[in-house]
Amino acid sequence: MFGSIGFPELLLVFIVVLLVFGPGKLPEFAKLLGKFLREFRSTVDQAKSAIQDEIYKEGMADHMKDISRDVREALNITGDLGREVKDALDAGGTIRRELKDALDIYGIAEPKPAPGAEEKDDEKKD
Repeated sequence: MFGSIGFPELLLVFIVVLLVFGPGKLPEFAKLLGKFLREFRSTVDQAKSAIQDEIYKEGMADHMKDISRDVREALNITGDLGREVKDALDAGGTIRRELKDALDIYGIAEPKPAPGAEEKDDEKKD
């Protein structure tokens, strides 16, 4: 409990305290010493608690950073997938344009629109 302090050392300290404070003040001194030790323990417990809270918050902050990084990576993956899907869907349009250009090069005319479609276009112009 007291480390290297044994019974003879404690007895010597008790005698010195008894001589310094006297037998009448000894109970007050013991009460003051008890209050001091209680306050000291309370302060140490509060400091220990504050340190543990900070360590916990630090761990939670690291954990939140890991979660944030994982979410960003997941969003990046979904963004990449979205671009790939868009490119795949646009590939049909690209192929369509390439075929149209190839037909134009070889002089093959585009199919004429249906007669009803021309009338609708004329109606829109009026």
